[in-house]
Amino acid sequence: MHGEALAHAKYLAYAAQAKQAGRARAAQDFTDAAQTEHMDHFAREADLVGLGSDIAANLGDAINGESNEATTMYPGFAEQATADNDPAAAAAFSELGTDEAAHLKDFQAALNAVNSPGSGASVPAGPTPPPVAIVAGPPRSSGVTLANLRTAMQGEAFAYAKYMRYADQARRAGNPAVAQLFTNTADVELNEHFAMLATLAGLVATDTNANLQDAINGEQHEADVMYPDYARQADQAGNAQAANLFREIAGDEKSHQQKFQAALTAS
Repeated sequence: MHGEALAHAKYLAYAAQAKQAGRARAAQDFTDAAQTEHMDHFAREADLVGLGSDIAANLGDAINGESNEATTMYPGFAEQATADNDPAAAAAFSELGTDEAAHLKDFQAALNAVNSPGSGASVPAGPTPPPVAIVAGPPRSSGVTLANLRTAMQGEAFAYAKYMRYADQARRAGNPAVAQLFTNTADVELNEHFAMLATLAGLVATDTNANLQDAINGEQHEADVMYPDYARQADQAGNAQAANLFREIAGDEKSHQQKFQAALTAS
């Protein structure tokens, strides 16, 4: 699920770069693959593991995650970046930690409102800052800090996918206010936090062909190695449903690989 969430966010970034470069076919291929990774692969894997529960449990999960990021993970990453003489990364990690602390307060307020419906407590709407553009180019960090940027990117991509799922669950449970809070927070995780980290980590190359090759390599690994191996493990565990899903996703990833290869060849 983490890999599918990251692929979704990464391919959207690659699509934006391809569009700016006038590579309409590559941009569309990246966009289509991104949607499959999130709305099909991530969603069906999440269904299989039962990701998400009732509204209160989902808010509790969000509180735990935001608390760790605000009090431990991002302050630690900022401290490491300072030790690495990387003020840009240190400032970004500090800013994200502050944002996560604000998200934590919003989720806590929402949980109080859900648990005490007659108290008059309201659910916050959540943040709505403008999106941040990812700047293509090489990494601006190195060493441990670069590894931390990549770890944080995956976390933010996963938070987006998870919160969008929680939003849908809240909406179906008849609580549009909590659904809006999760949706707005998810947008921040992807369109602000992930974008900031992606620029510093050099996620997007300035050359569309380089992005296509990276995507080809990733899809080939998933199609030929990772998902077939997961399917074998699921078979051995007697979980035919998981095995069949992994095989189906492997086929999808092979199709993505072929489309990206065709777009690369056409250039």
